[in-house]
Amino acid sequence: MDLRLKGLKVAVTGGTRGIGNAIVHLLADEGCDIATCGRAPERIDAVARDVAAAGVRFHGETVQGRDGDAMRQWVRNSIKALGGLDIFVASLSAGGGSDEERYWYRNFEIDLMSAVRGVEEALPTLRQSQNPSILILGTMAASETFVAPMAYNAIKAALITWSKQLSQQLAPEGIRVNCLSPGPTMFKGSNWEMIRVARSRIYDNAVRQQPTRRMGTAEEIAKAAVFLASPAASWCNGAHLLVDGGYSKRVSF
Repeated sequence: MDLRLKGLKVAVTGGTRGIGNAIVHLLADEGCDIATCGRAPERIDAVARDVAAAGVRFHGETVQGRDGDAMRQWVRNSIKALGGLDIFVASLSAGGGSDEERYWYRNFEIDLMSAVRGVEEALPTLRQSQNPSILILGTMAASETFVAPMAYNAIKAALITWSKQLSQQLAPEGIRVNCLSPGPTMFKGSNWEMIRVARSRIYDNAVRQQPTRRMGTAEEIAKAAVFLASPAASWCNGAHLLVDGGYSKRVSF
């Protein structure tokens, strides 16, 4: 199936590691010009080298997700470097943590507000696109109780609700907004990699609840994300897609 992505210009927040990084690589392979951001300069350089092999344009910057002005400036710089923007993917996340107050502030600023600020800055240019699309990365943990009360789960739930509201607001302008929520996913440097070592009982319990008895990979999540963001998913708007290998047991009517 042709996803009709070749030549489109895409900005992906948090594209230097994990699921965001896998999304960047797949989009580049599909012929998209790519802009991304992350905290570590060496990771930006590594992505630049990888994307260069696909022969597409690339723009990368180091950005602290809590810095609203820096996030907005990155979007502006990306639009200028790519010569426009067709797709915005918000995948930047602070990850999980405890229920301590500092995690609430961290997840609010990084998971929620980086997406809100990025979308706000991207919208004027997306309105000029022939194939405008916004994809928000949520989490399965926002849809049901999971492990323990955490700011990450609750803030992601707010992000999912916001994406649905946004889809209704922007649909008359032809801008699609969808949300994709991964289940437990293993990749180098992930929280689950740390949990497997430091809190093996929690890790083993999560795997036991997974019908396939394994965690997903970043590449498996990215394939669904790239489709949902692409023009091939033209009739998908306001969707919330769980990509969790059947981890969630709830029935959606």
